[in-house]
Amino acid sequence: MPIPASSCLRSGLLGLGLLGLAACGGTPVAGDRPQSQLRLAAVAEAAGQPDVALNIVSAAATANPGDAALQARHAGLLLRAGLVGDAQSVLGRALARHPRDAALLREQGRIALLSGNTAEALQAFENVLAGAPRDVSALNGRGVALDMLGRHGEAQQSYRQARALAPDDISVANNLAMSFILAGMPQEALPILEPLARRADAPPRVANNLAIARATTGEQPAERPGLRGEQMSQLLAALQ
Repeated sequence: MPIPASSCLRSGLLGLGLLGLAACGGTPVAGDRPQSQLRLAAVAEAAGQPDVALNIVSAAATANPGDAALQARHAGLLLRAGLVGDAQSVLGRALARHPRDAALLREQGRIALLSGNTAEALQAFENVLAGAPRDVSALNGRGVALDMLGRHGEAQQSYRQARALAPDDISVANNLAMSFILAGMPQEALPILEPLARRADAPPRVANNLAIARATTGEQPAERPGLRGEQMSQLLAALQ
């Protein structure tokens, strides 16, 4: 018997030895180019040491308050660490200097989504797209915000625009499929999720969403799997 989509599906939207030296590597002086610190932070985060990455970027951001990209990176790391208030403070100061910076506005949208301020998030992504209509991350973020507002047709249009620009992006494809499920059209999600789930780089949520789509269409009579609490933070990370 087909299983109707429920509100819990919305959560499905929502992706070295040298590291020991990072925390004591010294604070960069103002005016230093922070690219090396950012590269080191990226290595730390990829190695599963987000606290080290945050320490590195925090020091660099403090020394370079006028670097919008660095402040956006700092806010993003704070957000993923669960320090939403700190991320908002960093963004507020940076946006006062650079009110139209796309990276800062994208982070503003992510924070607004995580905080439940969906209309504010939508506006932030729209502000990015006003200056950069081909920004895939903003198109994806706008789709998420529209889905959370129940405007699934508009969300799907935004995801399709993003897919046209980045056809191999897993996050965009997965979010489009989930939008179809939320809109009561799980049969439209299957041809997206089936090849996506076969990809070696597909995260576990893709296979889980495929199982949901199959259960919802009646293709899979077994008990529907739980979403296991897919968190908005996973989506926000995927929006980078």
